[in-house]
Amino acid sequence: MYLDDLKKVLFPPSEPYKIGEDEGWSKLENKLGIVLPEDYKNFIKTYGTGGIDNFIWILTPFVQDENVNFVTRMSVMLNAYSESKNKFPQYYKHKVFPEQGGLLPWAYTDNGDEIYWLTGENSNEWSIIVYETRSSEYHQYSMNMVEFLYKIITNRLVCEAFPEDFPSEEPEFISVDVD
Repeated sequence: MYLDDLKKVLFPPSEPYKIGEDEGWSKLENKLGIVLPEDYKNFIKTYGTGGIDNFIWILTPFVQDENVNFVTRMSVMLNAYSESKNKFPQYYKHKVFPEQGGLLPWAYTDNGDEIYWLTGENSNEWSIIVYETRSSEYHQYSMNMVEFLYKIITNRLVCEAFPEDFPSEEPEFISVDVD
């Protein structure tokens, strides 16, 4: 539902880069041992590889670039979170994927904020967690990825971790060819 709304305010590229195929999704999900949220897969199929206003960068499994490759960046982000959690367990309380209820990253910002799903039984009901850069402060939203993006872009939701100048008055999806 929110994908159609999002497309009205964040126009998809006419030729999205690296949208993947069903077989690629199946391979990734088998490797991870989970089913990823449908809205995330539909977002990638619609927008491809890239970011929003050169600020939020969406991870995708269909490119090799380590900055946006889902598996590579997931490993980096989860290792960093685990290290912080080991040093400061009183501040970093979330479990880490593949634990049930663990964090699984799907995006990050140019400021270093990290955007995760809080995993659970039904991937289409996972919440969003935004960890502020260099901080244990986080914000939790009980909505899926596309709803979160739509509400952020239309200013129906304000994430305190994001700067005041995001989103721009005319948000743009920047399609990037990173391979």
